[in-house]
Amino acid sequence: MKKRYNKVGTTRTLFIIICLAWPLLQWAVFYLGININSILMAFQRSIPGSPDKYWTLENFRRIFIEGFIGEEPLLLQATKNTIVFFLFNFLILSPLNIFVGYFFYKKIPGTKVFRFIFYLPAIIPGTVMATLFKYIISPESSGVLATIFGAMGVKFPNLLGSSEYAMKTMLVYNAWVGFTGFLITVNSMRRIPTEIIESAQLDGITPLKEVVFILVPLIWPTIAVGLLMSVMGIFTSSGPILFFTQGTHGTYTIAYWLFEKVLTNTNMEYAAAVGIFYTLLGFPLLYITRKLSSKIEAVEY
Repeated sequence: MKKRYNKVGTTRTLFIIICLAWPLLQWAVFYLGININSILMAFQRSIPGSPDKYWTLENFRRIFIEGFIGEEPLLLQATKNTIVFFLFNFLILSPLNIFVGYFFYKKIPGTKVFRFIFYLPAIIPGTVMATLFKYIISPESSGVLATIFGAMGVKFPNLLGSSEYAMKTMLVYNAWVGFTGFLITVNSMRRIPTEIIESAQLDGITPLKEVVFILVPLIWPTIAVGLLMSVMGIFTSSGPILFFTQGTHGTYTIAYWLFEKVLTNTNMEYAAAVGIFYTLLGFPLLYITRKLSSKIEAVEY
């Protein structure tokens, strides 16, 4: 009996090792292998006038001294803007995508037409959408909104050329092109057994309660995966900064700040340290999000 138990245990261990080998190999090759130079660079500084480098933690000290509490704390500004974009997408666009998906799930009149209209931003290249948006809000006399306001005798402001409006304008753009997630939502809703919905309707449930207490709990795994993916990319993709402002007027985000450093090939050691810092910061956020989503799912079921 003991021999049989040992055999089962060995087989189980071997099975686990085989299952983990492939993702670990992918991580080692496509993350660690590609980024090993950047990881090492974060702990180095160049010697002025010499190609040699020395090992130091100075780059990480600069993150706090210059990036967060210096005279021009760009990293602090970039972090705030990155969080603003994330919260806007999560707290506003995600619920809106659920409700838009609900209307498509109910097959409102003109569903196919509206689906095509809402999905256009996903099939049209981002540069085209950004160019169209800039043309609409252009302060020049040829701009769409400028023409309309001019006809009313009102001067249209330069939305992307002002610290007061630049971030808000890009959030509006995000809302304009961000209604593609409803397709995933509506497809998840359509997999729900119709008997559950019909039973709730017989009990006189309202549309709002149907969404909140039936549809959302039943499609929560899909929502949770979307949330996890958002948290995974919170510091690497945030806002159409390159299209519109290039970080001017207080619109830097972490992703664009790193992109600019790599593009200009300046302070690469410092940029590498910043990348590691935000990667390490993302791990606990992802872990907490995973735990919370699992607890919510457990309570619902």
